[in-house]
Amino acid sequence: MRSIVLLLVLGFGLTFSMPKLVSPEWLKANLKDPDLVVLEFSDSQSYLVEGHIPGARLTEKEDWRIMDEKTGALVRKSVEEYEKLFRRWGISNSSKVVLYYKGNKVNEILGTVYAYWIFHLLGHERVALLDGGWSAWVEKGYPVSYDEPMVEEGSFKARYKPYKEIKADYLLKNIGKKPIIDGRPVGHYFGVSKFPAAKKYGHVPCSVPLPWEWWVKRDEDTGKLVIKVPDYIDEFLRNQGIGKEDEVLLFCFGGTGAAFVYMMMDFAGYKGMRVYDASKREWEYLGYPLNRYVWETFRDCRAP
Repeated sequence: MRSIVLLLVLGFGLTFSMPKLVSPEWLKANLKDPDLVVLEFSDSQSYLVEGHIPGARLTEKEDWRIMDEKTGALVRKSVEEYEKLFRRWGISNSSKVVLYYKGNKVNEILGTVYAYWIFHLLGHERVALLDGGWSAWVEKGYPVSYDEPMVEEGSFKARYKPYKEIKADYLLKNIGKKPIIDGRPVGHYFGVSKFPAAKKYGHVPCSVPLPWEWWVKRDEDTGKLVIKVPDYIDEFLRNQGIGKEDEVLLFCFGGTGAAFVYMMMDFAGYKGMRVYDASKREWEYLGYPLNRYVWETFRDCRAP
């Protein structure tokens, strides 16, 4: 009897297992899995004219965020709104979700990584990124569809994980106490440049730069943008004295860069990442401290 139960448990585990970063080969082999849901980040023209992976549902970065009228920050929607979206795409709690981007625009990539974090925030970690995105799929000569799939509504129910995100005051009181990683471009971190929408220069004191833009390249054959997963994340974090289970606070300009770092750390097996969604948009609105013209490490922190 114990053997039968064990086999059932193992079988159940195998049914739901999936890598965090799936290859085109894996996705093609699993396309007919009734529990699989594929989401493409692009726009309606690209989705219909260039085509898409068979069965993929279309989404855009704008589907995932709303504006905070007070600060101007783009932040996540409510848990209830995501539940409605996911059900509309046919997602249930048993679903295995694969995300991919077309690579025509940076926002497609940023939307994809933001969605990866949102799934984790809502307690659904059976989600993966397609390695190489659309470019890798096309390069393999795998099938392309031009039809919108018929989607049966899902039954997704969130299991919200509050420890996957933070607010401004939590970050403020933990400067110098917990490691902070800034996912923005290096010029923005150092304070010699900024996004046009930013009002101030610089970075949160004691934070360490790890720019997401280093991991986005242009495919020479297709001309499309592609995420190249770095192999130095582990070494970088060890050099900061950060362990696999340590709490790490993630910052950027408006959430997506922090989500990018979250995903890369998750791929590397880290567990304690927390995203500050509103990030610098809210931080500078609140008048909280920023350092400029200095490179910092967590070990040599200069707390205000």
